[in-house]
Amino acid sequence: MARSGPPDRWSICHCPQHGGTRCILLPVSVIYAVLSTFSIALSDFFASGVTKRHRASEVTSTVLLAGIFVMAVVAMFWSGTPTASDLAHGALAGAANGVGILLLFVAYSRGSLRTAAPTAAVVMSSVPVLWDLLVSGASPSTVTSIGLSLGLIAIALSSYERGDPGNGPTGLFVAGLAGVVFGILFILLSYIGDDAGGSPLLLQRVVAFLFAISVTRSTGPRLFPRERNAFTASFVAGIFASAAVVLFVLALRGGSLAVVSVVASQYAAVAVLLGVALRGQRMWWWQALGLGGSSLAVALIAIG
Repeated sequence: MARSGPPDRWSICHCPQHGGTRCILLPVSVIYAVLSTFSIALSDFFASGVTKRHRASEVTSTVLLAGIFVMAVVAMFWSGTPTASDLAHGALAGAANGVGILLLFVAYSRGSLRTAAPTAAVVMSSVPVLWDLLVSGASPSTVTSIGLSLGLIAIALSSYERGDPGNGPTGLFVAGLAGVVFGILFILLSYIGDDAGGSPLLLQRVVAFLFAISVTRSTGPRLFPRERNAFTASFVAGIFASAAVVLFVLALRGGSLAVVSVVASQYAAVAVLLGVALRGQRMWWWQALGLGGSSLAVALIAIG
């Protein structure tokens, strides 16, 4: 791995010298990962509705077009000295990102956000966890392990919808494939060095966009949705998706791949809340239980 050194932390001090009794240290990596969670959820919330009316490839192209603009700004202000390895992993991450987003949007078009998102989330968080355990030799604490396990269970509970057409085998299979690819994306992003700056992330978005437009051009006459509202919603989704990538990379500076991935994967629970609050969708009792479990999982991971 290209990361070393102690994790960055925010201090919430109640030490005797500060007039309190104790000091709680909250990892900054968890803060970034939680912010990434909300960004992913908002991105999928905006994009999922468009996939019902337009081709998934058109939505993917628009999302990644927005990403180029966002990452160009990030690269301007986040200078660094990327190595050949950083750029190579950025390019490979771009290929994975393009494939993953396309597969996920195909799953949304055939089912729903509430069933495809949790399937992808469970798989995409499991892949980095297995990588950390089997390849990197990481050994999380008991509290962190409980948080990781609870997080996986909470994802499924919070987003399962009884009787949803998206529970069909095809939609769930495609969502699972998307999860595998996103898990690989997370692993590739973890190999971008701390001193690389924003250039590898810009390259990542460019490669993803080139893949998306090649698929879109080969399968239809248009690159982007024709309706202005659909294009706008997809573009906004792309802004949030790009922000999520930046936040995820920042989280990796001070946190393990497994922990950051599971925290970020709680986006499925946030997506359910957005559906309830903004689309008037019903929340079942097990979804409420899953949302509570997600919060507890993040807390356990943070203190673990």
